[in-house]
Amino acid sequence: MRKMAFYIAILALIVVVLFPLYWVVVTSVKTTKDAFAIPPVWLFEPTWENYQRVLNNGVFIRAFMNSVLISITASAISVAIGALVAYGLVAQEEPVRRSNEKFVLSLRIAPPLIFIIPTYFLAAQLKLLNNHWVIIAVYAFINVPFAISLLITFFEDIPKELRDAAKVDGARELTIFWNVFLPVAKGGIVATMILCVLFTWNEFFIALVLTGRDTQTLPVSITSFLTFQGVQWGPLTAAATLVMLPMLVLGMLVQGQVVRGMSLGSIKG
Repeated sequence: MRKMAFYIAILALIVVVLFPLYWVVVTSVKTTKDAFAIPPVWLFEPTWENYQRVLNNGVFIRAFMNSVLISITASAISVAIGALVAYGLVAQEEPVRRSNEKFVLSLRIAPPLIFIIPTYFLAAQLKLLNNHWVIIAVYAFINVPFAISLLITFFEDIPKELRDAAKVDGARELTIFWNVFLPVAKGGIVATMILCVLFTWNEFFIALVLTGRDTQTLPVSITSFLTFQGVQWGPLTAAATLVMLPMLVLGMLVQGQVVRGMSLGSIKG
């Protein structure tokens, strides 16, 4: 009886968690009449008009391209720096390494607001507010501590004998990092890269403050469907679905690597 109650509770929790996603997707293929029908319409003829309006919207397309450019570039920079630092930490002696890991952790828990306001004023003074590289640099800086923490768990899983054997053969640290650690931990590196892309893709507050008309990302551009005449629920939910879909696919692709990395970190920490 208790087991059945547990499964019912889990099922109810899944329904509660997934219902908003279901509502967004279903509303995106409803007409305005069906979307606001009371009682709700469960059986209806889907329409793709909302998606056509979104895909024909130049602002949304430009924001999509901005999100792709900013997310991939910032994440690549974060993973590149994070991999080098993670390798350096793994190669250090235990007392020194733990001290440095605490410093990295302190950077992860620092709220973005601490440096967003100074960055905004500095960018304003230099007239760089509507510049892709400013927001790329900010996102890269934010994601570096996360990339370091996650990559450490993957690098720790690599046998130390590989590094020792390479050093005996006369290989330098950079050579060991490039030819030994990166190939062995490529799954974890890809997972870290995708997670950084996911976080950057969905971030709203920093993009709202630092981007302009030419550099705004998808989370910011979606607010254009909130007009003085009212909320355009059809295009809004269609745009939200298009924003969520790539990240849902990427999240499912790396969930095994992420769970593995997080579990390793919790055990070794």
